[in-house]
Amino acid sequence: MRYRRFWNLLIPVLVWWLGSSSYSYAQYSMDYAVSMVGNAGNGTFAPYYFSANKHGLVTHSKSGYLRAALSRDIEMDKRFSYEFGVDLVGLLSSTSPVTYYDATQGVSQRRPQVSAFLIQQLYAGIKYRKIFISAGSRELTDPVVNFELSSGGLVWSGNSRPIPQVRAGFIDFVDIPFTKGWVQIKGDLAYGKFMDDNFYKEHYNYYNHYITTGALYHHKSISFRTNPNKPFVVTIGAELAAQFGGTKHYYLKGVRIDSLTTKSPTRLKDFLQILFPSSGDGSTNVGDQAYYYGNHVGHWNLSAEYTFKNKSSVRGYFEWYYDDASGMGKLNGWDGLWGVEYKSGRQNWLSDLVVEYVDFTNQGGPLNWCPTDYDNPQLTTEATGFDDYYNNYFYNGWMHYGLSNGTPMAKSPLYNTDGYMRYKYNRMRAVHLGAMGYIAPEWMYKVLASYRTSWGSMQLPLADTQHDLSGLIECRYTPVKLPGWTFSLSLTGDYGKLYGDKWGVSIGIKKSGILTIGK
Repeated sequence: MRYRRFWNLLIPVLVWWLGSSSYSYAQYSMDYAVSMVGNAGNGTFAPYYFSANKHGLVTHSKSGYLRAALSRDIEMDKRFSYEFGVDLVGLLSSTSPVTYYDATQGVSQRRPQVSAFLIQQLYAGIKYRKIFISAGSRELTDPVVNFELSSGGLVWSGNSRPIPQVRAGFIDFVDIPFTKGWVQIKGDLAYGKFMDDNFYKEHYNYYNHYITTGALYHHKSISFRTNPNKPFVVTIGAELAAQFGGTKHYYLKGVRIDSLTTKSPTRLKDFLQILFPSSGDGSTNVGDQAYYYGNHVGHWNLSAEYTFKNKSSVRGYFEWYYDDASGMGKLNGWDGLWGVEYKSGRQNWLSDLVVEYVDFTNQGGPLNWCPTDYDNPQLTTEATGFDDYYNNYFYNGWMHYGLSNGTPMAKSPLYNTDGYMRYKYNRMRAVHLGAMGYIAPEWMYKVLASYRTSWGSMQLPLADTQHDLSGLIECRYTPVKLPGWTFSLSLTGDYGKLYGDKWGVSIGIKKSGILTIGK
């Protein structure tokens, strides 16, 4: 309801602004896109590749949406420029039509399918030279990997719904002085707010552990790149995101234990402390005082690309995940994302190929023991393990609306129909393949496939491993005689205990182009 009121106020303002006299005598252009997608299949949840890296829009097998977007991009060749975007979605089937255990009633409840109106994106930003600042909710992806074909980045993959935030930094790589263009730098900084409190209240079972609401979001990244005009280009960087603030509520048999309620402070000093991680003071929870204020997740990344004379290229890359100091020091073995990408440089039968390996099995080892946490400990040897990726002692899992903010290869808590709001299958290993090319000038195909094995989690190991084999075949038709139109057909399926045996089909229609207003 609050979104509808907001839009009823916004539409007249946009109409007046676009039709005002200052624009009536000149042309003003914007990009538009209107699309419709319908999904059908067996079971409750959609097959893996229908939901993975879809910005949280597709979660259930029988679903669909209508989408309309209007945007203007920043003009990079101008000293000063601006951008904005409005992206509206009419969604059939939200994240709720599943049978969940209602602990307060002691019975299983099935919530009906409902239609939902979403403001998927609403943002605005400005740029001066290479510096930008933007505010709002926008779909963002991992810059290291190929979003179209990758299994997904490890910190922010584009798998979940966007988080409203304020961002600032370099909009593109900038030459570092005195390096004569051989070394460039890029970075950004953001603060935002998780918007999924109602999701937790509706899906949590009120028996297992706790839920935390009102959490805030922080993100920062920095990258260095060698001269991009040379055949061989190396990029190295780091990305760190965090949850902070919020209130943690414990429940016992469906009843909240108020004496155990803990609120994390969000003073000005706390915003600075999440920027420069350090231990919390006496007003923070015990864990933040012993370790660091907030829940931090991050990765080191490196990519090296060589472009041949025929414009084809080969690139190797990795992301080393960490959520504490031991991971930052790479004391977690081979854990991370490792990938190779080939690009032909033209529209042929194999335009792009991605092969990736994801490993989350080490997690610093099975034990965590810090002697300084105890008085006169008998064992003085330190063991910095039991990292339990994407989970935290104060916050819900690293997710938004139940879907992983990081790699979707770690099965998201949305699939926990028992109402347990944490990752249960984050100790896993997977291989992934993505390919796309052109059958004909108007016909493009995409293939995705993956196989993964999960051992459960460090806290809740499985008695036996669970496996999953997933695949997708997609065909897109962009007729020359119908400029701006794209028609797509996708077939996908899962096989194994991790997600269950599923199949699905999806049909999509999209019209995009440039909308010109004025004379």
